[in-house]
Amino acid sequence: MKKFLSISAFVAFLGCPLLAQPYMLDTNNSKVDFQISHLKLNKVDGKFSKFSANIDYDTASKSLKILEGSVEIASVDTANTKRDEHLKDTDIFDSKKYPTMNFKMTKFESGKIYGDLTIKGTTKPIMLESTETLNGETLQIQANATIKRSDFGVVWESNLKDSLVGDEVKILLTLIANPQ
Repeated sequence: MKKFLSISAFVAFLGCPLLAQPYMLDTNNSKVDFQISHLKLNKVDGKFSKFSANIDYDTASKSLKILEGSVEIASVDTANTKRDEHLKDTDIFDSKKYPTMNFKMTKFESGKIYGDLTIKGTTKPIMLESTETLNGETLQIQANATIKRSDFGVVWESNLKDSLVGDEVKILLTLIANPQ
């Protein structure tokens, strides 16, 4: 009888789907955007067009188990070629020495994603306000945070630097993913 119960429990376990599963990022419909003040009068919107992410989501508990992402710095786009080239240069992002910025989730609470953000070799903890929505099997994560670029060494020497560009950068993420 014990053997029968053990085998039955094992078969039942194998028959249960794993609740947390990997999702594949849909890069065509996902976005990594940012916003920063310029001349204290207006905002500059920008985006990164090349990025990737590893996502595991548990549909039963509606929670993220893994969220890791990488953004290619050279893919920065602010709709101004001259500004984009300056952002990639050694005095700002130094995209040749630091080709990516990376995020790794350390903790998830409903509405909050905690993790470590690394830019230019500097890692700092951040918290993203988030919403996670399932539409059928498609997962959508909307997340945002405000960081200080100076905390990550994204500064340049200029007498007008604080007047030209703000220190606070708003990060806006829309991640669309489907089960693998």
